[in-house]
Amino acid sequence: MAMTLGDITQELNEKVLAPAKAEAAELVASATKEAASILEQAKAEALKIRQDAKSEADRINAQMQVEMETAARNFIIMVHERLEATVVPSVVHTEIKATLCNTDFLKNVIEKLLVEFAKGHQTSLDILLPNEIREEMTEWFLAKFREKMGSKLTVHFSDKVEFGFHLGAGDGKKAYFNFGTGLVEAFSAFCSPRFREYFLKIEE
Repeated sequence: MAMTLGDITQELNEKVLAPAKAEAAELVASATKEAASILEQAKAEALKIRQDAKSEADRINAQMQVEMETAARNFIIMVHERLEATVVPSVVHTEIKATLCNTDFLKNVIEKLLVEFAKGHQTSLDILLPNEIREEMTEWFLAKFREKMGSKLTVHFSDKVEFGFHLGAGDGKKAYFNFGTGLVEAFSAFCSPRFREYFLKIEE
C-alpha cells in the first residue's frame, strides 16, 4: 500500500519530531533546573564573599583604629619626652648656673664643706674651680684657709669647669664630687617626674 504525504508527515511527527520535542523539553527543563541551582549557588557564594569581605574590612578597620590610637599616643609621649628634655635641663641649668656663678654663695658653700671636712678627716683635698674666677677665689682661699686647712687643701682652676666646683680627695686619682653640672643632672632627675605630672599629664 502506497504511503501518502500525510502518512509520511504523520510518521515523521510520531517517530522523529515528537521524541525530539520531548527530549528537547526534557533538556530545557534539566538545563533550567541546573541554571537555577547554579544561580542559587552563585548567590550564596556572592553573599558569603560579601560577608567575608565585610568581616575582613571590619577587622582591618578595628586593627587600624588600634594602631592609629597607639601611634597617636606614642607620638604624644615622644613630644612630651622631647619637651621635657628641652625644658627641664635647660631651666635647671640656667637656675643652678646663676646660683653657682655667684661667688658669694660659692664661698659660703665651700667654706662650710671644707670646715666640716677638716674636723674629722686627715686626707688632703683638691678643689677644681672655673678658670674665670681664679683671681677672686685665689685670694679668698689664701686668706680663709691658710690656717684652717694648711697643706690639706689644693686649689686648681680649669676651663673644663663651667660653673660651681669639683671636690675630691687629694690622692692623685682625680675623682671628684661634681658640685656643678652634676647638680643639673640631679635636679633634672628630681624635677622631671613633677614636670610630667603637672604639665604633661596624659589622660587615661
